[in-house]
Amino acid sequence: MASRMGLARMARLTRRQLIIFALVSAIINGMVTATAGAWLTQSYAAYQSRRLSVQNLSDLIYERRARAGMVVSALRRNADLDEVRYRKRAYDEVFVEWNKRIAQNVFQIRELVGEREMSTAEQDFQELLVRPLSQIDLCLTKAYDLKLAGQDPLAMLDLCEMPTLHQMVLDCASSFTDELYKMTRLDFSPFTNARAEFRTKGRDRIKTACVRPEKP
Repeated sequence: MASRMGLARMARLTRRQLIIFALVSAIINGMVTATAGAWLTQSYAAYQSRRLSVQNLSDLIYERRARAGMVVSALRRNADLDEVRYRKRAYDEVFVEWNKRIAQNVFQIRELVGEREMSTAEQDFQELLVRPLSQIDLCLTKAYDLKLAGQDPLAMLDLCEMPTLHQMVLDCASSFTDELYKMTRLDFSPFTNARAEFRTKGRDRIKTACVRPEKP
């Protein structure tokens, strides 16, 4: 009789332990699932934000370059002043948009490469890409002013080596944005490190692409 009572108590204890175990497991699983879900959601949101920033930066660069090329084309064709003014105005609008939004995108570059202070990638961006864009702007403005004054702007475009600048910006922008784009890939593998790849090889590829071609 005593043995049966002992077995009954053990059975009740076992059921109680099973119930407690099930409840604790459910709570832990819920916490793990919620934490993992929140982390995945945050990671995906960061991935989308970074990819959008790289895309925005790319759009700014290529639109500024394309608008500059359209003004140069009008000057070389000796188009009428109305067309030249229209294209220059469109270029100026892009130039203003560039200056309005560029700081935001430069900060995103810093975040992508994982540095709190001004990163070497930012310095490369300023030196290798922003500088030739500024040279294009200066040359374009001088040639445009000559056109308005009734003088020949082509000599100024040749003096500035506009075709070389225009092509260099294309090559440099393509390499730079491609390397940044690689760091926005959504990858949960612990064995990949896009930032280290950028520091060891990516910067060298950018510098190679951003070299100004020598004169023939």
